[in-house]
Amino acid sequence: MSMLDQRDFVAAMAREGVHVAEVDRLRMDGVLCRFSTSDRDRYRRQRNGWAVIFTDGPRPVVTFGDWSQGISQTVVVGGEIDLSAAERERQRIALEQARTARQAELRARHASAAREAERLWSTASAACEFHPYLMRKTIDAHGLRERGGFLLVPLRNDRGDLMNVQKIRADGQKRFLRGGRVAGLYASIGVVGDHLLLCEGWATAKSLHRATGLPVAVAFSSGNLLAVAEVLRRKYPASRITVCADNDFKPDGSNPGVKAATAAAMAVGGHLAIPPSNGDFNDFYAAGPGNTAMIEVFTSESSTR
Repeated sequence: MSMLDQRDFVAAMAREGVHVAEVDRLRMDGVLCRFSTSDRDRYRRQRNGWAVIFTDGPRPVVTFGDWSQGISQTVVVGGEIDLSAAERERQRIALEQARTARQAELRARHASAAREAERLWSTASAACEFHPYLMRKTIDAHGLRERGGFLLVPLRNDRGDLMNVQKIRADGQKRFLRGGRVAGLYASIGVVGDHLLLCEGWATAKSLHRATGLPVAVAFSSGNLLAVAEVLRRKYPASRITVCADNDFKPDGSNPGVKAATAAAMAVGGHLAIPPSNGDFNDFYAAGPGNTAMIEVFTSESSTR
């Protein structure tokens, strides 16, 4: 196939939002190929782009996508949009191949990150009470470890297996292990009983636990609240779950923290607690209202049932 023909496929994918940063990795024989979708990803050898290109039929067809953007598309290059029955079957097979390859890659990455998490956790020391992040957040070091100046927060699955760690720098910058799983994983404080709290961050969880004495699960982000809430509901079907939102009110009127927390609470028939001021419950606690004011928030929490 000529270089011009290859550029036609690249251009067709670009029109659908998928940039091919490694043109030399494209194959024209109907075999799944993977490629980076940006120069940065190319440098890191991260290949979220994929394509299956068919050139042996009556017209050239490419089924392709970008996992990082959630794009999946099929295009007839230089021809009409409607696919024939044979082309639709090829599309189905190509999509299944891509999904299988992606799942295998993710499993391998997750397993590698889990091994690294175990290595870091097992060789780390108990966290120092005077770590700058802990002092700034006015929380204790219990439950954390420290290695090379980084605090380590464990991310575990519903069986308690360590799958990842969050590394927190002195200035508060947070990172997970590259390639590690996050979805559905959580950290926990306290022993679960009749009532369980769920929030986004570790410092927020510490303040909630100190103020209420209740066990707290940490989802690490608003985007993970729903997945963790569902894991907790399956694991603790009889427990009351209160999702504690970050009050992220924006000038445009949106509030992503409350929106995500509300959706998570509704999905598991739980309750919702929102700080009365902008910020999270660690900010609210640190502002000086004390345990009594925190508990008052929970006595007035709203049910989503």
